[in-house]
Amino acid sequence: MKAVILAAGVGSRLAPLTNDRPKVLVEVLGKSILFRQLDWLAAAGIASRDVVVVGGYRIDALRDALGKAGHACEIVLNEKYEPWGNFFSLQVAEPFVRGHDFLQLDGDVILDAKILPRMIAAPGDALLATDPTAELDDDAMKVQLDAAGHVKALSKTIDPTICMGEYIGVTKLSAAAGAKVFHELAKFPGEGLTHEYYDHAYHRLSERGEVPFGIVDIRDCTVLEIDDKVDLERVERKLREQADLHADPPAKSRT
Repeated sequence: MKAVILAAGVGSRLAPLTNDRPKVLVEVLGKSILFRQLDWLAAAGIASRDVVVVGGYRIDALRDALGKAGHACEIVLNEKYEPWGNFFSLQVAEPFVRGHDFLQLDGDVILDAKILPRMIAAPGDALLATDPTAELDDDAMKVQLDAAGHVKALSKTIDPTICMGEYIGVTKLSAAAGAKVFHELAKFPGEGLTHEYYDHAYHRLSERGEVPFGIVDIRDCTVLEIDDKVDLERVERKLREQADLHADPPAKSRT
């Protein structure tokens, strides 16, 4: 099992924190989002040598940080990280995961320790981590299921009333399903779809029945996305609360 972390984005809404580094290197309570993800992957049995990190903006800072920390990740350049949608970040990882099952992670989410082991253990060739309790606003990547429980549609524009939840940016793909995803992504430039998210390939393949995507329910897990400074403050507050909740109680006085 390998993993692909999509880490090419600028994160302009987090400036000036991202003036000298990509979004994934922004620190959350002293540890970057990327290093937190590498820790979760290692805990789930995926070592850094089996992780592909797709960079773009300030990839020099990415290489430097990973090198200094001793992580043996494969760092891949998405040279079109600004003009094209993030579909190309996943596409350029193809040579490094070809023939392997792999997890795909968005680089701007804080997860808890339960999600990745659950994804790895779940049966199925193509699975989307989905939260049925999420608020389905305009920015949510919404998931609609068919009668068989497979993904019928995956888009931000679906009517929330017919959706079962939000895809949170973590996917498991078998080697065979991954090959079909990469083949689908390769069609996007020729079809003028360079603005698209990689999720659109999942949508098209599942809609046609070529790769029937299923879901893994993560409603009991913590997923925290960071897009701007307000999100960062909210996430840090949430993590502090969780740390306080699990901290040992103070010793009782014996006086």
